[in-house]
Amino acid sequence: MRDKIIVQKNQKSTKRDKKAKIITIQDAMCMLIETKGYENVTIRDIAEAASVSIGLIYKYFPGGKFDILKEIGYRYTDELLRIKQPETIDFNDFPGYMRDVIKNMQQFYKDNSPLIKALIMATLSDSEIMDEIKKMDVKDYKTASEFFCRFNGVDIGNKDPLEVLVCWGFTVKSIILCDIIYPLPLMDEEALTDLMVDLSLKIWGYQEGA
Repeated sequence: MRDKIIVQKNQKSTKRDKKAKIITIQDAMCMLIETKGYENVTIRDIAEAASVSIGLIYKYFPGGKFDILKEIGYRYTDELLRIKQPETIDFNDFPGYMRDVIKNMQQFYKDNSPLIKALIMATLSDSEIMDEIKKMDVKDYKTASEFFCRFNGVDIGNKDPLEVLVCWGFTVKSIILCDIIYPLPLMDEEALTDLMVDLSLKIWGYQEGA
């Protein structure tokens, strides 16, 4: 029995260590993109900044830099939408949930403005990045799309939840990115948040009291 407990502890420790290394690699890449630009960052740079081996990076991210970037996006989405913490969410308050999500998105983009701008510039100038984006499987966001449909009042009819999620994400992110690059002089942040919440409720077919 004691041996079994030790093995279980070792397995948990290994999982924690792996997760910590993955986050360190992701954070190192974000820092390097801000300072050097995506196109100038190499796997060797990331390995040195994260204090890990090149081999370990390819073990966790076989596709290289874009794989790391993609996983950062998934990690951010999980943290933002709280899909894995449903106990913290009131499924009777979709407007409140949406407002929290959008405000957190605004704060994330504001806090990471140099990184976001560097990625935009890289995407515009590097056709390989655009090619990789086109290859991404939006089905990876299927869980998120179905999660939104769990809220009382959300009614998308016969629409595909995944398509609605993509439409919503594109709409909200475009507005936030536009505000970062070309701030709207006649609209403060709260008014912009209100606008995005209203658009989000319409996109998801929300009906109060339904």
